[in-house]
Amino acid sequence: MKTLSPAYYGSDRTPVQCYLLAAVVLLVFMLVSPVLADTDWNEFYQFRHSSTLPGNMFGVSPAGQVGFDGALQQNVPVAYTPSADNWVIGCNSGSNTGSVEIGFSGDDVNGTAFIGLGAGRPGHGMYGSWMMTGSHIEEAYNFQYQLADGGQRGWALAVGVQDILNQRDDYAGDPYGARSIYGVATRPFDLFGDSYLTIGWGDGRFDSNPFGGLSIPVTGGLTLVTEYDGMQVNAGLALSGLGRSAEEYSERQRWIALGYFGYSDLDRPVVGLVITKH
Repeated sequence: MKTLSPAYYGSDRTPVQCYLLAAVVLLVFMLVSPVLADTDWNEFYQFRHSSTLPGNMFGVSPAGQVGFDGALQQNVPVAYTPSADNWVIGCNSGSNTGSVEIGFSGDDVNGTAFIGLGAGRPGHGMYGSWMMTGSHIEEAYNFQYQLADGGQRGWALAVGVQDILNQRDDYAGDPYGARSIYGVATRPFDLFGDSYLTIGWGDGRFDSNPFGGLSIPVTGGLTLVTEYDGMQVNAGLALSGLGRSAEEYSERQRWIALGYFGYSDLDRPVVGLVITKH
């Protein structure tokens, strides 16, 4: 297992500063959401909540290690890519209404389950995931390769494909056509210490638009997520029982469970649970 530098952990901000920063970022996204958000929920219906790409409801560190630390988003891929001996399994349940819904399919709910595996060396990882949507094992396969590791404070770069075999709908009821190619860059965000900034561009489910997001640690086991995924604005909180110190993130804690609660399009609740192993 690759050991991470203590520089990747913790923050010298006070809890009050963290909460104020999180509130300001969330407010900005709420103010711009009417301009950025897409109104037709049927477009790329299976990919509107969380899409099982690297960083979706689980963290990926600059060293390609999965867990809680590192860049973490809801529906935006991050450039840090899981390397060998890293894998994740998870599920999420998204609402088609304004209330919390739990399930995988139906008029009111849009759910997903997935398994993802990393390969390759840290900084140049390769990640593949199998994504199951709906109640009849409607599936999609995804892949991402990291081109550059970014070093300690630079931009990591990656390219990827969502739904490689073009198995999902580009519009609810229209079969096939959801293959989406993207490029993405992620780096530690200097202004916010151990936060991460992600930007990218993609076609297909990204609506041929730029996308981007921020993951900001609020406390030791709580991270704020804000993003624009090319079609809508999303925001939420990821939760883990772990602190963020190098001592706590040890060999004894290779298995990590994360919970997630957020809003797609800022008005449709989504909940998720992910288990990671590094």
